Amino acid sequence: MRQTNLILIACAGLAIGAIFGIFGSLVADPIMQILLYEISSVGLTSGCALLTIKYIQEKEELMAAGFLLFAIAEAVMSGGSAVGQIGGQAAFGAGLALYLPALWLISSTKKFSILFRFTGIAATIPFGIAAAKIFMGTEVLSTSALPGAGYGLLSLTIFGWIWSLLKKY
Repeated sequence: MRQTNLILIACAGLAIGAIFGIFGSLVADPIMQILLYEISSVGLTSGCALLTIKYIQEKEELMAAGFLLFAIAEAVMSGGSAVGQIGGQAAFGAGLALYLPALWLISSTKKFSILFRFTGIAATIPFGIAAAKIFMGTEVLSTSALPGAGYGLLSLTIFGWIWSLLKKY
């Protein structure tokens, strides 16, 4: 019963993160966007922290490390969101860069279907390019094409994780 609660709460956090992240990219008001992105980060950080515990308990260290890195990436981005997209470029770039090893570690195991492992890996390409551009001094907004493509693939991946976790219960 405890494991079921952990998974349900983790899935709720992931769902909140994906849904509020999508809505955040659709609004024009910068204050509302910051609020939606912050809710998204909190949901994803919480869900990933719980999944880290789940996979440590199952002795799936690579998967646990991937979710831990994902939670750290979201926490880093959360710290930069309060200053807005322009002021938060360093935090945004660092979070995007941390997505790369996180998604590779999560996708390297066979816990999720090949489709969602593929979308997770595919998301690292635009995220990596966007992070590199930020670190080379170019301003990259979360709503621009590269992060947008990455977040579209990431959202699909997250919904795949949720589906995979819930289909067992």
